[in-house]
Amino acid sequence: MQTVSSNKIIRIMKRLLLILVVLSVGFNELLAQSTTTSFTVDGIKVIYKPSVKKIINVRVYFRGGVTNYPIIKAGIENFALEATTQCGTKKYGANAFRDTCDKYGIKISGNSSYDCGFIQLNCIAKYFNTGWGLFTDAVNNPVFDAAQIDLLKGRMLSYIKNYYSTANNNLSDVLMKSAFANTPYAINPIGTEQTIAGITADDLKDYYNKILNKNQMFIVVVGNITKDELYEKILVAFNNIKSAPYTTPNLTTPSLIDNKLLSESQDLKTNYVGAVMNAPEFTSPDFVPFRLALSGLSGNLYSYVRSTQGLSYDPGAGALQLRMPVSIMTASTTNPQQVMLAMLTVLKQVQIRGYDDEWLQHIKNTYITTSYINEQSTAEITNSLGRAEILGNWQYDDDLPQLVNMVTVEQLNNAINYYIKGLRWGYVGNLDVIAGFKPPVY
Repeated sequence: MQTVSSNKIIRIMKRLLLILVVLSVGFNELLAQSTTTSFTVDGIKVIYKPSVKKIINVRVYFRGGVTNYPIIKAGIENFALEATTQCGTKKYGANAFRDTCDKYGIKISGNSSYDCGFIQLNCIAKYFNTGWGLFTDAVNNPVFDAAQIDLLKGRMLSYIKNYYSTANNNLSDVLMKSAFANTPYAINPIGTEQTIAGITADDLKDYYNKILNKNQMFIVVVGNITKDELYEKILVAFNNIKSAPYTTPNLTTPSLIDNKLLSESQDLKTNYVGAVMNAPEFTSPDFVPFRLALSGLSGNLYSYVRSTQGLSYDPGAGALQLRMPVSIMTASTTNPQQVMLAMLTVLKQVQIRGYDDEWLQHIKNTYITTSYINEQSTAEITNSLGRAEILGNWQYDDDLPQLVNMVTVEQLNNAINYYIKGLRWGYVGNLDVIAGFKPPVY
């Protein structure tokens, strides 16, 4: 007989208590008033949210992501930003940098995704000055030492090999390629073994110096620090960074209505299937209703595909928050043909039948709780604000709770019908299982 540990029971009880508190306080009272502001320091946009929490999180963002480099250099930004925090600075050698971080519990990291990259500092307020010194030296004065770069490259190549050995990651890659062929999003930000192997220390140095540009950067800070203190620290630390012209590239999401199937062979006992569909932009009035509608779709997929039909362990749906936005449905299964048909059946039923007020309130309550839990982490707050700024405007992230509360059933049903009018399918697994199979047409 399986037993539940006392620690797990405590965690469950705390979560239930938090849900009750959130729902009893009320949506508007809990999240209605924002203290987030933005200002400019010597040409750099700063988004700042004060907090009484003991943890301070700072992120320097670089706009552009995969639009900053060609496919033959896939992964170079992710490599470069990680190298700034792993390979030493002018003041600290690589080992000294890591040892100092470990001594004070300071976490400094860098990575890049489809639309942006960032270098991040996370530390307790007591050691913020020490962390800030390490962090700003990593941003301003990274040393792309060839020996350290080779060590980091080895770790990255191992990570990439492991990444592509995982079926779920392969499915994500297949879906992105299916949706965004011949666009910058066809490039996976982590790169490939071939592209990473060909990148040199000089390549990283040149690339980083190109994106280290006040007009391409912005900073997000959440923590127990005053605006005046923050202003002075940023002014002193980053005043020597160049200001070069930068224009955010225009991106247009392809129309995903042709029901194509892109597949990849992998020897698996359980196969992975998915579909990618259109979605509204983050700043669109339809974004919040559509996002809530997908939450409902995800619940319906779980209920029908897993609970009723027993075809999959983990079916679901969600929206990818990108400058070229899309939504997805995914599932793992031993019966991919049946699951594809079932996924389309559920989607069509949701679009035809729609949602009611009771279900909408359930979705809103779930969102309220999740949002409140996420607000407990300063790192999650900077991540949300930074992502919103990249997607259009940081203020949309602050406004999301109120926007959710205003959504009507009519908006919900209109959004999921207006944006989803076709699919592109992806499949990873045994190709013999789908030999001759044509994906279901929307």
